[in-house]
Amino acid sequence: MRGTALLVALVWAAAAAAEELTVGEVIAAHRAGAPVEGIVRLVSQAPEVAVPTAAELARLRSAGVPEAVIAAIAARHAPSPTPTRTRPDDPALEEVVRVVAAGLSDRLVCEQIRQSGVRHRLSANDLVYLKERGVSETVIAALLATAASPSPTPTSPPAAALPPAPAAQSPPPPAAPALATPTPPPAATPAAALVFEPLLRMSGTFRKAQAGRLVLTARDLEWSDLADPAQVSRTAASSLRAVWLSSPRRGQAPGPAELRVRTTAGDDLAFRDVDARADSRVEALYRAIAERFPRVVVAEKQAP
Repeated sequence: MRGTALLVALVWAAAAAAEELTVGEVIAAHRAGAPVEGIVRLVSQAPEVAVPTAAELARLRSAGVPEAVIAAIAARHAPSPTPTRTRPDDPALEEVVRVVAAGLSDRLVCEQIRQSGVRHRLSANDLVYLKERGVSETVIAALLATAASPSPTPTSPPAAALPPAPAAQSPPPPAAPALATPTPPPAATPAAALVFEPLLRMSGTFRKAQAGRLVLTARDLEWSDLADPAQVSRTAASSLRAVWLSSPRRGQAPGPAELRVRTTAGDDLAFRDVDARADSRVEALYRAIAERFPRVVVAEKQAP
């Protein structure tokens, strides 16, 4: 018995010195009569355990090593579970995370949140999502503050999107003052979505052109490819930094009008009508953005 204990101690010392426990040392401890609990503790406490091959696993079993010991060796090399990342309940938070990841300071991000006029009602899931992606508590506090701020006065849609006015009718006779019932004012409704198509969107250094449709909502610009409507991209209105009309020259004559859009993340896009001779659709889009999002710096520019 004393020789057995000595052999187990020597195996333990050899594993500690080499900082890696091998299959041969486990078999030696088993053959020396070490108890199963002792070998399992040796495997779990060793600094490193060699990864057994299929042949070495067969060698362990043929030597009579208990399955509990083999399971302990396998547990040392089990992969750690990959944590699942949280998705926000408020999709607009993805744009906030993208702006923060771009390196903007907390002061600029908070100012952008205040100027956007969007009200965020953060759930517990939203808070976890923001913290997982490194958003500071200063920015989170600015988002929470929007829930208590008054909603901005909604702007009316452009005249082109309004239905035709009804034909003029003679006013009804006035009701008796004693029987008149005051009519409550109509409730404010959100601005309707406006569709502009077909348009060309130019992006990238080489101004790659893509035909599609642009939908202007109360919160973002939604672009979809005409060739593949499933390809949809959104640009939040809170990320708009500047919008202007430009007329690039072609030789001595000005070219078709382009609507240029720049975001806080540095994206630079250009939209123009598919028909190079028509500008009315792009100009209507320019007026709609200027009226719906008056906080955006809007200017008309002519290319030199």
